[in-house]
Amino acid sequence: MSSLMEYFKSRNKESAINKIAVHMSKVLECTVEFEKAIHFLIEEKNYDLALKVFLRVNELEHQADNIRRDILNMLSEAELKIPIRENLSHLVKRIDDVANAANACARILVYMNYEDFRKLDDEVHVKMVEMGQVTIEAVKTLNLMLKNMIDETEDDVQEMANKVNLYEHKADELHFAINRILVAGGSKYDINPFSSYEIMKMLTKFENISDAAESVADYLVILEILTQTRV
Repeated sequence: MSSLMEYFKSRNKESAINKIAVHMSKVLECTVEFEKAIHFLIEEKNYDLALKVFLRVNELEHQADNIRRDILNMLSEAELKIPIRENLSHLVKRIDDVANAANACARILVYMNYEDFRKLDDEVHVKMVEMGQVTIEAVKTLNLMLKNMIDETEDDVQEMANKVNLYEHKADELHFAINRILVAGGSKYDINPFSSYEIMKMLTKFENISDAAESVADYLVILEILTQTRV
């Protein structure tokens, strides 16, 4: 099976692709911490711990940003054809979008009015926890997909991308179900209208995490096809 490594023939270029794997691992760490914070917030109702972990997500996203910049610098210095450099730059940007989405959601939950948040239906909270679990599975699958492409394993790239797409669809369905519950029962919540707005915005950012993961998976499929045409 062809892989991303087909793009790289020199030691410096191989270092760049390995750095992309490190970047993906950092993005995964960021989303894992985000899912943990959701668990602390909703299931354990440990608001202080949830706040600390949400802030940790911000730190990890910043670290991922630094790795992204290092990779882009490496790519700019490597002797690469312009289309290859652009393809890999776009890949790095898409990977970073996953961490950006997790951090955007976490930042809203940092300043969220938890008293208003607690007024939401239990069913909404349950679905949010499930949404977090589905989201993290999407990013874990994406991380494995990239690792397998770099290691040139025999795993089918399209099949793994389909798994990511399925997780994204589940997250989308959960988001839709939550919105239906909130709209149907909105008048009973007695929530600050600004809190209502931020809750809806937070849910959109939440779904954006799996959307971003799906975007990376789809792009990896495209890159795999491109590398196969070069063999």
